[in-house]
Amino acid sequence: MTSVMTAHILPNDELTKLVASSKSEDHRRLAQHYAAHAADHEADAQAHETLAKQYEKAAPGLAGEARHYAAHSSEAAEALRSMATQHEH
Repeated sequence: MTSVMTAHILPNDELTKLVASSKSEDHRRLAQHYAAHAADHEADAQAHETLAKQYEKAAPGLAGEARHYAAHSSEAAEALRSMATQHEH
């Protein structure tokens, strides 16, 4: 099932065209795109943090890797939210 946020994610060729545009409408679409990506990354971070807790019991060697991935996803979400904010202005 496609989430509402995922529906705003644009294909790369369309991103390239919108980034070159100076139209307000195009920047709003880019903001939606980056906000959707941020939401996906944040959900992924939360899921992998939960998995890390489970790995501690079942496969301790993977807990650190899951936390590393969760941290990476959180960092990506933060950068994407910043890009969304900049396109909103």
